[in-house]
Amino acid sequence: MLQQVEEISPTRKRLKISVPSDVIKSETDLVYNKIRTTTKIPGFRPGKAPQAILEKRFSKDVEAQVIEKVVPQFYLKALMEAKLEPVTYPDIEEKMELTPGQPLSFTVTVEVKPEIGDLSYEGIILKEGKTGVEEEDVDKTVELMRETRSLFSVTEDALNENDMAVISYDAYFEDKLMEDESHKDFPLILNSREMPEEFCKALTGKKKGDNAEVKIKYADSHLNKNIAGKEVLFKIVITEGKKKNVPPLNDDFATEAGFSSLEEMKNKIREGLSERKKSQMNLAYKKEILNELIKRHDFDVPVSMLRGEIESLIYQTKQDAGRSGEPVKPEEELAKELEPVAKDNVKSVILLEAIGRKEKIEISDDDIRKAVDEIAVRNNLKPEEVMRLYAVREGSMDAMKSRLFADKVLEFILEKATIKTE
Repeated sequence: MLQQVEEISPTRKRLKISVPSDVIKSETDLVYNKIRTTTKIPGFRPGKAPQAILEKRFSKDVEAQVIEKVVPQFYLKALMEAKLEPVTYPDIEEKMELTPGQPLSFTVTVEVKPEIGDLSYEGIILKEGKTGVEEEDVDKTVELMRETRSLFSVTEDALNENDMAVISYDAYFEDKLMEDESHKDFPLILNSREMPEEFCKALTGKKKGDNAEVKIKYADSHLNKNIAGKEVLFKIVITEGKKKNVPPLNDDFATEAGFSSLEEMKNKIREGLSERKKSQMNLAYKKEILNELIKRHDFDVPVSMLRGEIESLIYQTKQDAGRSGEPVKPEEELAKELEPVAKDNVKSVILLEAIGRKEKIEISDDDIRKAVDEIAVRNNLKPEEVMRLYAVREGSMDAMKSRLFADKVLEFILEKATIKTE
């Protein structure tokens, strides 16, 4: 039974809980009866051992079993009475022991999300963004399509930017061959970032059979420890040259790309770009809304939620650095830098939950099915494959449900916002 709720802070509550003595006695008797019927006691027939003998041998085990059963039950009842939803496990403040004929009293401290009294989410003013598509945007997309459909053909001519040089090279440090950094028949596009820029410059204008030498000083922080901090000499030979052949822009190209004509292809590209810009603008509006909500509401966030978000951001930062090859700062430094962002992220979650609860916004099974179907179509998967991926990656569909809920609340607020044209 809940005896008292004490507010330590807006995010920490102390609950004093009592388990009645009759409940303790009933549970204790049940455990002893089970032991009496299932345990052999020398000198006594099964089920006939005296209580005093059982208590002498098993009292500590019985006490532990009873506490293990009743404490979680009455803790959950107390939470329901206090109408609290903890964000982490409780801290039990004292060691618990049973005294015959006495109730069991214990105190727990729980961390909760703060109650936000005056929610303010109406009257938000947003600046209208540009969603129009320029012809330059269409042309860039068309050129990208041509680039992706380009083919390479063997040539004896000098190579220019965007052509391919098939190269073999040996790497030397202080005149000593570095076998691990030497390669044969490596295909290099003369504008790529697969190799240092000096490589492309040294090979531009050369042709099959030509040689080149390049010296590169690598930073101490370079991810490849073999060459980090070293000046490496590369001796290169072009074993083959290939010209890049970009297909001509005409109706034939459009037909190969799946359109009836060049005009239809450009119209479809224009429509797609327009939808993408609208989607980006919608996302920008929602970010502005979150920023405005955070400005309007000042409150403390639960320490455990903040700590968890910082850890998540640190993990993501490390993943991004690993993909880009950039050095990673120490975790303590990252935690300090990321704390403001983490705090805003946690505030956003708490605010959207509070608004959604007030407006009775919920995510239905149909909402989840629709989202799964959209992800499946976008990634050429079956819906059940999407469900399986979420189960493996995130343990359940709860993460998707949370994201859908947040987006639904933001859409609700966006409908109430005023979008002003500059």
